[in-house]
Amino acid sequence: MKFIKIILSCLLFCSWFANAGNDAELKKIINSYSFDQNNYSLIAKNLTHPEKLNFEHNSQSLFNSASLVKIITTFMAIEKLGPNFKWQSDFYHSGEIVEGVLEGDLIFKGRGDASFSVNDLERMIVRLRQLGIYKINGDLVIDSTYFGSMSQEKNFDNDPLRAYNVLPDAVSIQANTINFKFEVINDELKIFKDPNLEVLEVVNQISLTQDKCRNWKSKITYDVSQEKNMQKIIFGGSISRDCENKEIDLYAIDDDIYFLENFKKLWLLSGGLFDGKLKLANEDTSSTASLVTHFSAPLSELIRDINKYSLNFMSRNLMLTMLAEEIMMPATEEDVNQFIHDWFILKGFNVDGLFVDNGAGLSRKIKVSAYQLSELLHAIYVHPLMPEIIASFPISAIDGTLEKRMLYSPVNARGHFKTGSLKDVNAMAGFFLNKQNEMIMFIFLMNDQKAGLSTSLQEKLIEKIFYMK
Repeated sequence: MKFIKIILSCLLFCSWFANAGNDAELKKIINSYSFDQNNYSLIAKNLTHPEKLNFEHNSQSLFNSASLVKIITTFMAIEKLGPNFKWQSDFYHSGEIVEGVLEGDLIFKGRGDASFSVNDLERMIVRLRQLGIYKINGDLVIDSTYFGSMSQEKNFDNDPLRAYNVLPDAVSIQANTINFKFEVINDELKIFKDPNLEVLEVVNQISLTQDKCRNWKSKITYDVSQEKNMQKIIFGGSISRDCENKEIDLYAIDDDIYFLENFKKLWLLSGGLFDGKLKLANEDTSSTASLVTHFSAPLSELIRDINKYSLNFMSRNLMLTMLAEEIMMPATEEDVNQFIHDWFILKGFNVDGLFVDNGAGLSRKIKVSAYQLSELLHAIYVHPLMPEIIASFPISAIDGTLEKRMLYSPVNARGHFKTGSLKDVNAMAGFFLNKQNEMIMFIFLMNDQKAGLSTSLQEKLIEKIFYMK
């Protein structure tokens, strides 16, 4: 018995010694950088053998985590809605259908499907035509009442037309953005728009240069204007002749007009007749007769798009969908912080100082600690749907926001990390397998004018941890 006690004491001492040594090595890396250590937070834990590594730095301090909020949103959604949840969109009608003529309005009811595309709308229109409807004598009614009214502030970081600034919307198509492609053909810059809607005119005032194609987005300008029934987007600035097949998604047309114009184009192409106007529903229309229903891909697939490519619009819509389903009334982002607080408390997580005002992390007000994120990640690690959730994170050097990171790192293809970045914000959280195939949790948050330079520190720490025994 005494011998066993001696062995256990030795094991405990060795574990303590190993952990202390690991801590010292990580501190050495931290101290080799000139960053203000008060401006970042770090947690690194060996989840397989916690006695080997359990390092924390500023773990209780509150930081803006940017897109790491998407981990909260997607985990909540998996729990509340389930992996098989699908967004639903419907065409309803008022009035009578007589010999292929709808004597009334055609109503489109959206419930937050941020993945809804032009192709999805086209398929729904084909099914309407297959029902025998060829003419609509009424108007197109858009029902967005699943969500409540949103703040009209779209000017985050002074770039209101960028796709990440699109506000949540219960009815959307192509995430309410238009794709613009820039191609140099015969020494002339051509701009192509998709979808190609007549209501939007492209004005090309971009000059071609001999410069190298670097930071090309920062060198072009864009603005929109309204002239009677025509909207214009004016491109200016410059672009290099060496820039090939560049593209950008922009919020260039009012949401509802965008949907109407896509519908009109596709309906007429299908051989249908329609010369009605756009109407907006003031109340839920789902009690009217249903014609065609569309379902999105299941949530287990959608969260991969959200996390791997950091899709702000989809993540914000998903958070409001959860809220709408729970309260059974129109959801707004004013209720998001309390909604998240309630879920955190239910899970037993710490909520001290926590503030999250939208489901994407696109905010200067976000406050969360590395410790709170560690509770979240640990809950994911032990969750029955852990494989689904972790698989949604970008894979180091393989895909998503990590496609070009850690290419020559030993963690190449061995890590699943969600990244987050805003001006003066750099963050990373996720999991990776070390050399011994043990699961490591890693969280890093920095709020500093030099935050963009901290990527090197993150990756050096991860590489050091990879080889630790």
